[in-house]
Amino acid sequence: MRKESASLNLVIKHSKEIIFTIFVGVIIAIVSTLILDFIYAETGPDETAIVSQTNPQNKSVPQLWSHHKLLEVNADECANKALSILKTLDFQSVVKNERYVYGNLNGNRATIKCAEVANHSFVYTAVAGANVASVEKLRNEIAWKL
Repeated sequence: MRKESASLNLVIKHSKEIIFTIFVGVIIAIVSTLILDFIYAETGPDETAIVSQTNPQNKSVPQLWSHHKLLEVNADECANKALSILKTLDFQSVVKNERYVYGNLNGNRATIKCAEVANHSFVYTAVAGANVASVEKLRNEIAWKL
């Protein structure tokens, strides 16, 4: 009886961990989708539209790569650093809207959002575009500079 009880407790514990992991994955997927929708709905110059017009047969789904991190600076400093990073990487049409920064580069769009968390900042970065290699490379370059 004790062995069955211990087994049942182990199954319950692992089930809770699996459900929590699935829940976190769903939340990340929803946030990524919202960010992608926001990226492509923004007004202003959109280099991705120009790229897609040159190849109307290209019906591929855009790639979306993201990254997050906790920084030892406040959110305003984080946003200023984000602005500097995108400009250093030669992004065009770079816009800073309070603690949110975004810009375009060669058919890709990057976003960096800084949120205040106990005198530190949680930064979320997303890069979207058609070419998986360039999207991954840009995401990595931005993440390394944060």
